[in-house]
Amino acid sequence: MVRSSGDVVWWTKRISALARSGRAAEAVAEFARMDAAPNALTLASVLPACARLRSLTLGRAIHGFWLRRGGGPGANSILDNAVLDVYAKCGDLRSARFLFDRMLERDVFSWTAIVWGLARSGSPQDAVAMFRAMISDGETAPNEATIVSVLHAVASTGSLACGKVLHSCVLKRGLDGEQVVGNALMDAYAKCGEARLAFQVFDPLPDKEDLVSWGTVMRAMAVHGRCREALQLFSMMLRRGALHILGAMRWVYGIAPWREHYTCVLDAFGRAGHIDGAAEIFRRMPMECDQQVLGAYCSYASSSKVNGISCERFWERFADGEVDAGGGTYALMSRSMAGAGQWDDACAVRETMAARRIEKAAACTWIEV
Repeated sequence: MVRSSGDVVWWTKRISALARSGRAAEAVAEFARMDAAPNALTLASVLPACARLRSLTLGRAIHGFWLRRGGGPGANSILDNAVLDVYAKCGDLRSARFLFDRMLERDVFSWTAIVWGLARSGSPQDAVAMFRAMISDGETAPNEATIVSVLHAVASTGSLACGKVLHSCVLKRGLDGEQVVGNALMDAYAKCGEARLAFQVFDPLPDKEDLVSWGTVMRAMAVHGRCREALQLFSMMLRRGALHILGAMRWVYGIAPWREHYTCVLDAFGRAGHIDGAAEIFRRMPMECDQQVLGAYCSYASSSKVNGISCERFWERFADGEVDAGGGTYALMSRSMAGAGQWDDACAVRETMAARRIEKAAACTWIEV
């Protein structure tokens, strides 16, 4: 039995509230439970949940229902955009392009959806071409979401010229203060081989507590051989109190940090000269340390001449055979103890190396001539 139109409004509000609060699966379940005939607004409310769940089958079914009800491109621009968004996010570019080409009214949401879909589905050149068509059309101005979408495409193509044109567009439209735009622009410059320009974008960004911004600019420096600058940036980040990586992994993203994550953070603290922070990371590790952890700790302890007491804990594990390590780790431990003035312990480490026939491989560098 179909309820009155008042019940449709109730169902629509409920589905919309669930979809807007990120409870996409519940929104779809409520749509399936409806005992009232959905209207265009109901369909437009549930389609974003389909896009979030990447449910192409349900999105197509809803689109087909709308077409059977006499709807089509131009009948309802809000619903057209919602269907287009589902096709784009689910990777059905053929259907997305078919619908987009037949839309009578295209707004910034329409252009952004198709550009995003092309950029994320392996067609970056087509995404850039679509953005150029949007600018040439002149009826709709791009917003930050459009710029971020096309910048992702530029990063995939490695076209520095396109990146600079987009940077000019960002400045012209006053979007240079938007954090998400700045992050996307830094990523594009980095992947186009311009670490210097990536840093120029990073420097004036307003939110220096954004870990995405710090991570993007540090990666830009590191992958282009500017390791000293990357470490200096990391040290700046520590001083600003923006390092909540391990906590964010667990409490924001629901990812339990592995031993490798702790090792990387510990090593970064040590290299940045934050000895106390590195020691704190080591003490809070919930798992047993291995060769990499010991190597990272001994490396900064040796170079910083910190107290060798904590190294004695490691040495007990080596002596008992709890941890297997190579010659490099043994050498670092010996240096750390010697730096702390514990010469007897340092000699004991070397003697154990000799007794176990462990050798430290000589460093070498390979070049192609």
